[in-house]
Amino acid sequence: MLAAATSLALTTLPARATAPDLDADGIPNVVDPDVDNDGIPNALDKNVDGGIAKSGPRAGRYIGDRLDNDNPADKDIDGDSLSDDSLGEKDIDGDSQKDDSSTEKDVDGDRREDESSSEKDIDGDGIDDDSADEDDIDGDGLDDDDDSETDIDGDGKGDDDDDDVDGDGRRNSDASEDDTDGDGRRNDDSDEDNDDGDSRRDRDDADDDNDGDSDEDDLDHRQEEDELEVQVSLSGTEAAPKGSRARVKIQRMASGKIELEVDARDLDAGAYEVVVDGNVLGTLAMERDGKRTEGEQEFETNPNKSDELPLPFDPAGLPISLRKAGVVYYAGLVPNTPTTNPGQLMTGAGTTVLARSADAPAGSRAEAVVEFGPQGADELEIEVHLLPVGEYQVLIGEAVRGTLTIGSGVTSRASIKFDTEPNDPGEVLLDFPVGGSPIAIVGGTTTYFFGTLPASPTLPNDPGNPGNPGNPATPDDNGGGLPIETALTPAAGVPAEASSTIEIQFGIAGPVGFEVEVERLPAGNYELVVGGTPRGILVLAATDNGVRGKLRFEAVPNRAGEILLDFVPSGESVVIKQGDTVFFSGKAPTQG
Repeated sequence: MLAAATSLALTTLPARATAPDLDADGIPNVVDPDVDNDGIPNALDKNVDGGIAKSGPRAGRYIGDRLDNDNPADKDIDGDSLSDDSLGEKDIDGDSQKDDSSTEKDVDGDRREDESSSEKDIDGDGIDDDSADEDDIDGDGLDDDDDSETDIDGDGKGDDDDDDVDGDGRRNSDASEDDTDGDGRRNDDSDEDNDDGDSRRDRDDADDDNDGDSDEDDLDHRQEEDELEVQVSLSGTEAAPKGSRARVKIQRMASGKIELEVDARDLDAGAYEVVVDGNVLGTLAMERDGKRTEGEQEFETNPNKSDELPLPFDPAGLPISLRKAGVVYYAGLVPNTPTTNPGQLMTGAGTTVLARSADAPAGSRAEAVVEFGPQGADELEIEVHLLPVGEYQVLIGEAVRGTLTIGSGVTSRASIKFDTEPNDPGEVLLDFPVGGSPIAIVGGTTTYFFGTLPASPTLPNDPGNPGNPGNPATPDDNGGGLPIETALTPAAGVPAEASSTIEIQFGIAGPVGFEVEVERLPAGNYELVVGGTPRGILVLAATDNGVRGKLRFEAVPNRAGEILLDFVPSGESVVIKQGDTVFFSGKAPTQG
């Protein structure tokens, strides 16, 4: 047994002998409280592993390096042969306090506290903490993005509770702090999925940047794809005071939480019931604030604030109204939260070219542009050209929203602009639903233009927009509704497999799209006759799906091959023929 012990001792002695011991005092640097024996404890020494030894076998001599602890060239501050960035280095400055200890205030021993605004390199590795190249701020061997890294700046405070996660001297809540966890990716970078580097990814974190403001109330919070808020204006009834408004906003968080917010202004003071799908969720208190009244109420599926009320069901797409004493003042639908994809813009402008009626002068035109902000449509501008002098009503959602006046000048044009926060002369308050609403320009009893307002921004280079034909994802309807389709009746002798269909799309002032299609007749040219008048030639040709042909009429033709719809096909007879031979016949559908 003694021999075995002696053998064991002999095998371990060489390892002890080779452990770095700068001052040769018999205490390895890794545990020596004064590595260079200069009389200055490591914790106070600006150069832990270099100085004039005061005692021991090397007394009076300068030993070690001449690199101060904060010198970028010093990669092993305490001279223990462990690189300051290595996983095994737990005490970079050799002061006997572990780097991740709550009592370690100066990881690299440069006499600048880690949380000081002047400390730009916590671990003293020569790479600034805010640098994109610094992936281990506290030098503990764990990447700042590592799931096991729970204290990025090594100050002893867990990242979940640290008000300066990356230890750069800027609080998480500071306006200038745009990279909370110091990983080189800005909080608003699309690749940054954990702004504060804590134990929860942004999608599951109620305070992404750990600034103390919950995401739903944080003005600089970068919303995740499924956290986008959608806000719409409700429609006022006859009881609503002129100039008042009401809005509803919905937000669905990645965690499943839903927030519904209702706000109004310039209603008479008092309590208004918020009714969703027939259920009274609570009341909206309208209180006077100076010259106007204002009110706001939030509902949440998991209320965590004193002023929030419970939201017991998903309200998306359901009818909502504000009422007092049984009288409804505002009504509408709670919007659905959007389905997004990474390439789709959620803000920007959407444009609709309105269809021209038969009564509109040749060459006249009208268009509507909707500006979408993060909370929905916030501006609407309508412009008309080459209409006769006079006044024209703008109908949106079948209600008159404004008037366009064309004077006797040479321009023959007029425009009107609506804004949720009007601040320029002539702007009108936008306090009604916009996206997807029907629109018409009417003079007296005559409709000149009609269509549907865009429900979302126009995507760049969208081939479905006017001037860019060919996008199959864009409805071919010029602002009309769903098509009404009917089949034509084949004449005697027509092959059993042959067929012909017609469809019409109706806007609020009549048909805006008319399409006729024929399949599996012999290839050739066929005449289309509507209401006894020839309207075009159907060319049937062989395709991968058999012989077929189609004619498309649009109120505003914007694709190759489309024909101007300058007649009313609904209710008229439709015939497909060659010479005197009729192949199909029937009647075009009317609006139900």
